[in-house]
Amino acid sequence: MTFRETLRRYWPEMLLGLTVALPWVSLMALGLLWLWQSGRVWAWAIAAAAFGLPAIPLARLVRRRANAEARIAMGDLAEPSRNWSAVEREAWSDVLAIADTAAPFSFTETQSIARSARHIIDVVARRFHPEAHSAWAQFSLPEALLLAERLCRDVRREALHHIPGIRTVRVSDLLWVQRQNERYGTGLRLGYEFWRLARAAINPIQAAGSETSRLFVDKAATVLSYRLRAHATRLFTLEVGRAAIDLYSGRLVLSEDELRAAQEQDAADVASPAAPIRIILIGQVNAGKSSLVNALAREIRSAVGPVPTTSRATEYRLEVEGSPAVSVVDMPGLDERAEPELRTQIARADLILWVASATQPARDLDYQALENIRRDAEAQLARRAPPILLALTHIDELSPASEWTPPYNIAEPQGPKANRIRAAVDAVARVLRLSANAIVPVAMPLNREPYNVDALWARIAVEVDEAKLVQLDRLRLGQRWLNLRELADQFGNAGRFIIKGIVNA
Repeated sequence: MTFRETLRRYWPEMLLGLTVALPWVSLMALGLLWLWQSGRVWAWAIAAAAFGLPAIPLARLVRRRANAEARIAMGDLAEPSRNWSAVEREAWSDVLAIADTAAPFSFTETQSIARSARHIIDVVARRFHPEAHSAWAQFSLPEALLLAERLCRDVRREALHHIPGIRTVRVSDLLWVQRQNERYGTGLRLGYEFWRLARAAINPIQAAGSETSRLFVDKAATVLSYRLRAHATRLFTLEVGRAAIDLYSGRLVLSEDELRAAQEQDAADVASPAAPIRIILIGQVNAGKSSLVNALAREIRSAVGPVPTTSRATEYRLEVEGSPAVSVVDMPGLDERAEPELRTQIARADLILWVASATQPARDLDYQALENIRRDAEAQLARRAPPILLALTHIDELSPASEWTPPYNIAEPQGPKANRIRAAVDAVARVLRLSANAIVPVAMPLNREPYNVDALWARIAVEVDEAKLVQLDRLRLGQRWLNLRELADQFGNAGRFIIKGIVNA
C-alpha cells in the first residue's frame, strides 16, 4: 500500500494522532526555542554529551552481563546430550559457537531470524552430509513433521521458563501491533523524516541537539531491551541447533511407538520390548572364544576343542544372575573367508568383545580387522560406534607356566606371573590401539574354575548403557529401508481414502 493510499484510507486516525501529539511536540519545540533565544543551547548540548558519554561503557557492561547471564541461565540447555555420537557433539560445538557470537535479534525483523535459522541448519547439515550438494535437504517428510512437533513443544517449555511475562502476551496483541504498524508505520516514519529535514533547514543548532538526544534515547532503549533479546536469541539458537542435530543424525526417523515395534521385531522371541544388547565375539582361531562363551554362561553352550569348532556365527542368549541379559554371537576365527559375515554381524553389534590369546605373538589379523571396523564406524556419521572390550585369554599359560595361584593384582603387580600378565596387557593395548582399561585378562584352564570372568562381566555391565544407545541407533537406522509390508498398508489406506472421497462426492 502506497503512502497516498494509506493517507486516503486512514486520514481520520492520522488526524487524531496529530491532535493528541501536537501539544507535546510543540512543548519540546518551544523548549528548544527558549534555549536558542536565551543562548543556552550550547550549554545544553555540552551537558547532554557529558551525561551521554558514560552510556558507552555502561552499555558494554550491560551487554556483557546480559550475555553471561544468558549463558548461565541456559547452562543445562548448552550441555550436549549424553547419547550423542562424536559427530553430533562436533555439530553441537558449532551451534554453541554461533550462540556465543550471535547478535541479539530485534524480533521485529523476521528475515534476520529466518536467515539465522537457515545458517544454523546449514552448519549442522554439513557435519553429517559434507559431500551432499544440498546438505540441508537430507531428510524425509515424516522426519520434518516430527521435528516441527518436537520443536514447538520444546520452545514452548523453554520460553515459559526463561522469557518474563510471555503468558500475558496474546496473539491478538501481536496482530494489533502488526495492524497498527501497517496502518500508520509508513506514514509516521515518512512524516517524521520530513520533520527532521525541515527542522535541520530552519534551525540547524536545534536539529543537532534533538538528534543528539534522540541518539542517546534510542541507544538506551536498545541496551535496556538487550537482556530479554539476548535470552530469547540464545534460546532460539540452541533449540534450532539441537533440533537440527536430531533431524540430520536420523534420530527423528521413528516415533516412540515405531521404535518399540522395531525393538520387538529385532528380538521377536523376547516378550519384553527392551531387547538385550548383542555382543559379537571376534578373534583369531583358537583364541578361546567358545571357551569364553561357556565361562560367561557358567555352563556348556559351545563345543570346545584343539581344532576350530565354530564354522559359522552362532548366537546365544545369556541370562546370568547378577549380570545384564545379553545375546552373544560367537564368530568363526578371523580369516579372509569370514570377512563378509563379519561385516554383517558388526552392523548388528551393540558391543564388540575381542578375544585375543596372551600367548599369540602374531597380531596382524587382529590389528587389520580392528582397523577395518574403526574405518567403517567413522564412515557411519549418524550411528554411534559400538564400544570395544578385549578379553585377554590363556594368561595361565604365561611364564612361569607352572605357577597358577590366582588372584593376581595387575594394577600393582608383584611376582613374575603378575608382571607377565601386566606386560601382556600393555603390549596388546599398544599394538591394537586400545585402552588398557578396556582389556580384561581371563583364563579358562582345563579342569579348573575360570579366572576373572566376573571382572569381565562387571566391565560389560559398565558398557551396557553405551551399548543400549548403540542399539537404539541400530534400530532407528534399520527402519530407513523400504518396508514392503508398510508400503502395502500405505497403498491400501490411500486407496480406501480415495474411494471413500469419490463415494461421498
